[in-house]
Amino acid sequence: MAARPLAEQLGGAVPAGIEALEPAQRDDLAQALHDARKRQSRALARAGEEGLKYVPALLRGAVRKVVGL
Repeated sequence: MAARPLAEQLGGAVPAGIEALEPAQRDDLAQALHDARKRQSRALARAGEEGLKYVPALLRGAVRKVVGL
């Protein structure tokens, strides 16, 4: 089961079409959404680290603090 219910992950009411799904299907959808967001978060973190390669080494620490890496 996903860490958070589907409605919470969507940030509001679940659309009627999704509400019509079986509970197991909604759980699968919630888990898929949770997994996709985790993958997206890791990809964004990797992209941020990759972007730091273009910043001079002496400034990387300060840039990390400013952008929250």
